[in-house]
Amino acid sequence: MMDIPVSSDVVVIGAGPAGARTAERLASMGYQALLLEREKVIGEPVHCTGVVSTECFERYELPDELILRKINSFVLRSPSGRAVQIKRKQTQAYVLDRVELDQELVNRAVRSGVSLYTEMDVRDVSWEDGKAQISCKIGSKEYQIQSKIAVVATGYGSPLSRKLGLSQFDSYVSGSQAIVDAKGIDEVEVFTGSSLGKGGFGWIVPWRENKALVGLLTREHTVSYMHALINKLQDQGRIGSILKTYRTRAIPVGIPRKSVIDGILAVGDIVSQAKPTSGGGIHYGMMAADLASTTISDALIQGDFSAQALMPYQEQWHAVLEHELNQGVKLRELIEQLPDIVIEQLHRLLSIPGAKRLLSSSTFDWHSSSLTQVLEKLQFRRRNFSND
Repeated sequence: MMDIPVSSDVVVIGAGPAGARTAERLASMGYQALLLEREKVIGEPVHCTGVVSTECFERYELPDELILRKINSFVLRSPSGRAVQIKRKQTQAYVLDRVELDQELVNRAVRSGVSLYTEMDVRDVSWEDGKAQISCKIGSKEYQIQSKIAVVATGYGSPLSRKLGLSQFDSYVSGSQAIVDAKGIDEVEVFTGSSLGKGGFGWIVPWRENKALVGLLTREHTVSYMHALINKLQDQGRIGSILKTYRTRAIPVGIPRKSVIDGILAVGDIVSQAKPTSGGGIHYGMMAADLASTTISDALIQGDFSAQALMPYQEQWHAVLEHELNQGVKLRELIEQLPDIVIEQLHRLLSIPGAKRLLSSSTFDWHSSSLTQVLEKLQFRRRNFSND
């Protein structure tokens, strides 16, 4: 029988990048931290492409062994297939093995003193009698754990997040992805147009040798649109058979109404710490984890675990991410209004002075403002061109 503590300073639920980073930081400060993960194997099932910015990679001192590919350019394709290459001299991002990334972050947490428990199904979290009460089970065996603070990092859409009222969003997108046989795919490509759903975009990302990741992010019917994209690429002879398909992942869009309640706070996708444009949330979630761990430490020192005492975390992560998230929502709403004929026209106008340069100068994690400027500039030029 597994020996599980009945109490702890902190319990973190969910061992993705945000949860693992939060637990690691708190353990390194000397607190007793438990990390509970539902899955048996850390990092599975895979949730994203594993593309991270050089800024994120360097900030968290990730090991070079995780790098599968370096990215300094991508090809943007219009609905008709017209291609424009956007390129920079320096590496902008890395394609990492996402499973190995998650395992690296969890191993760091364990080395810092975190107690990890996998296959742990957390059924309920509540705040009673000045303690976080965590009800969980492994197989048929049920456990009850008390902690001074609980951190929910389960991702969006879990019953737990809805019960706690920490995933109250009016809008979301969903992504799906597959590993495919592919030879000669050496550059990231981004696909646009109505064939990918409302405001959707697809991608093909070079992965391991003779393999690529093909995926899609859109509002609804994500799997159907993804398979249509795969079929199209197969018909063109660009990719081979599907080797593995990952489950659809939902990502909330917008700023959450709250990310803290008495004794409980949330980090990661569950509270929309992910880009509304691409759905990427590794960097944002880990940044928020650092802020969360600082606030939790202050609360543990003061012995005050009220929502008010935890509010500095919410205020701080909003200060760091809110502008980018709001700009991303604005950009997504703008893109969703564009019919294919307009996207084609805007695509051709990328050759105008300044537009391609501005697009090339946008950073991987902080791109919404510059991309919105590009679209607005192109639309202005398109209207003037149409009126001539």
